[in-house]
Amino acid sequence: MNRVLANVDRETLDQIHSNSLELLKETGVRFPNQEALDIFKQHGFQTDGEMVFFQQNDIEKALKTIPKKFELHARNQANSFLIGDNNYRMAPGYGPPFIIEKSGEMRPAVLSDTQKFCKLVQTSKALDFNSSIVAQPNDVPAETAHLDMLLSTILLTDKPLMGSTSSKACAQDSLEMAQIIWGNTDRPVMLSLVDSLSPLQYAQESVDALLVYARAGQPLIIHSSCSMGSSGPITIAGSLVISNACTLAGICLTQLVNPGTPIIYGLGGSPTDMKTGGYVNASPEDAKHTAIVTALGRYYHIPCRSQGALTESFGLDYQAGMESAMMLTTAALSGVHVSLHACGTYGSMLAMSFEKFLADEDLCCAIKKLMKPIEFNQEDFAMDMIKRLGTSGNYLLEQHTAQRCRTEFFIPDLNIRTIHAKWFEMEPRQIDQRASQLLEQRLAAYQKPDIDPSTEAQLIKYVENKKRKKKNHSHHQNG
Repeated sequence: MNRVLANVDRETLDQIHSNSLELLKETGVRFPNQEALDIFKQHGFQTDGEMVFFQQNDIEKALKTIPKKFELHARNQANSFLIGDNNYRMAPGYGPPFIIEKSGEMRPAVLSDTQKFCKLVQTSKALDFNSSIVAQPNDVPAETAHLDMLLSTILLTDKPLMGSTSSKACAQDSLEMAQIIWGNTDRPVMLSLVDSLSPLQYAQESVDALLVYARAGQPLIIHSSCSMGSSGPITIAGSLVISNACTLAGICLTQLVNPGTPIIYGLGGSPTDMKTGGYVNASPEDAKHTAIVTALGRYYHIPCRSQGALTESFGLDYQAGMESAMMLTTAALSGVHVSLHACGTYGSMLAMSFEKFLADEDLCCAIKKLMKPIEFNQEDFAMDMIKRLGTSGNYLLEQHTAQRCRTEFFIPDLNIRTIHAKWFEMEPRQIDQRASQLLEQRLAAYQKPDIDPSTEAQLIKYVENKKRKKKNHSHHQNG
């Protein structure tokens, strides 16, 4: 099925690629990481301090070893899935440190929020896996928060995992916890996100994490973006080139470390508000990047990712719905394979909302229904029934209808479908209030997925030991 929304011709893609190669060769990309620099030097790359320069054949060689698709395994094999082909996988918000309540008030996120989101992910009909940082908890030490978040995801869901890329230690911890579940990591069991910095550089910690996961053969999302007009060119064409160059550089490093490491290609770009200097999310320009990233993913024969149901709004209003629908629909119809931020985010990914999470779920389910191919077999044409009923039949009473009445149409959990008189008398009528009711029902109905008790005990002990060692180390340094 062709889900192309932006018709970018081959000549334009060749030009984006050619300009990116020119940047990589003449300007280079900054890798402030000695281990990565040594790897580049061992493979004959030209360097100048922390700058690394790439030749065309370096990039082409790296692209040849990346699998076109791969399976991401869950601890419940029924929830494992393929990334690539025509599949579209979704995960909720990634990274917000705040929660926006139904009242509109904003507060710091805490670990219990993360755990609630895990329960919603587990019971979600739309979401395929959980984000590494669905909400950044502020009530646990930052240096061990990744342990608490990953443990919550593992115990409260049995869907595929994302690892932490905050540091080398966080990546190693993530892999060691995965090994407690699977015994080894000789197949893709943990997907992790590495973002570059704009313009044309990577953070040392991100490169550390990239090296850990690549050596283990675990899949990585390599993503680059810029704020158009501030940290990158103001034009979409210029933004595509600078971000594409940075993504290709990161991809190249993964394949030098371990050829065949599964990769998901990522690229984005959002405008800078020229009145305030702020970053603008969920704009038409943002959506255009989402559409074009899929064309570049196909160009390079790599699965690709995009943003999800993003918005600048801080409430469950028309703006939130409009912007979220534009972003997620563009991703779906363009051919994106993975979307992060598919549920729950407000205000340029600053905060999560339980109410918006549930509203976004309806959007995700509607989009998955929109993408589902239409059946055109003989039974679906229903010619015999149409001829038999002619001009006087009632299709509502037919067995053909009865057999399909619960599955043929999209049925929302939250959206209203009623007449005006009933809507006018409805209580509560506002979508955020109805979402709050649904939230209570979902959490009340949640059942923790099965896990081997000894495995659970090992995971809990691992986290407790790591946190104790970190605490003792901090006390020793401070003492």
